[in-house]
Amino acid sequence: MVRHAVRIAAIVFLTALIMVYPFLPGQYDVLAFPLSTIVQLLGTVGLLLVPLGALWLVYELRKRVRRNRNLPITNREYYFAVISLIAAALLFILISLFASFGIGISFGVLTFILWLYAISRLIPVLKLMKKGETENINPTPFYLIFVPLIILLFQLTLAAPLTEFSRNRAIANSNEFISDIEAYHDEYGHYPVSLVAMWKDYYPDVVGVEKYHYLPYGQSYNLFFEQPRFLLDNIGTREWVVYNPDDEQRMYSHTAWFLLLTPEELDRSQGWYDVHDAGSPHWKHFWFD
Repeated sequence: MVRHAVRIAAIVFLTALIMVYPFLPGQYDVLAFPLSTIVQLLGTVGLLLVPLGALWLVYELRKRVRRNRNLPITNREYYFAVISLIAAALLFILISLFASFGIGISFGVLTFILWLYAISRLIPVLKLMKKGETENINPTPFYLIFVPLIILLFQLTLAAPLTEFSRNRAIANSNEFISDIEAYHDEYGHYPVSLVAMWKDYYPDVVGVEKYHYLPYGQSYNLFFEQPRFLLDNIGTREWVVYNPDDEQRMYSHTAWFLLLTPEELDRSQGWYDVHDAGSPHWKHFWFD
């Protein structure tokens, strides 16, 4: 059991690290946020396995008591294992579909293939269970109970502070970019028409934030980036953090709106459902569903 406790701790540590990876300092990693989302989803839907794990654990404890009293034991361990495997298969199908539609088809297919590989490794274990009960307590219920619960606890406790930390870091790292934009304005009397180029040169230095975007607006401009978010933190919400030196921050849902709507209609129909001050001068963050 000590060995399995260490394994559970290692699994929790690894999944927690993958989960928080997009919010840590570092170079942008395109897979960081998809992997974090998959781990968070696995931990969330994995809560459905907790009651099954609890029932299995009760059975294991009763089995041990009966064995100590030399009482007959009915083999139910195999059936718990089969039910757990079926439940886990349904959850992984759900996660694969989410990965396919939310991230990419290739990512969803890869997730499903990994699950098929895991099943291929578990089938021989099921065959051994069918032949008879093990004398010791089966450790599987502990995995079914503790891993999803601890991952959920990490999500609930780390979501707010890590989101704020990574957002503030990306905002702070934009100072050089903003200073150079303002220096350009001082020299030429206007802001750049565009700053689209192959190399970014100015980096948020947050693993889950790819780059800063620049968009002229009137006599000013908006500088913005997309902030990664935790799955359970306002489910389905995407956050964009926007800077405007004149506090005229704008953020829009659809590219087509720039072409189809008048400027007045565009300002009335930006598409966000909530906006907050970002805690730094001239910065706000917008929530889109």
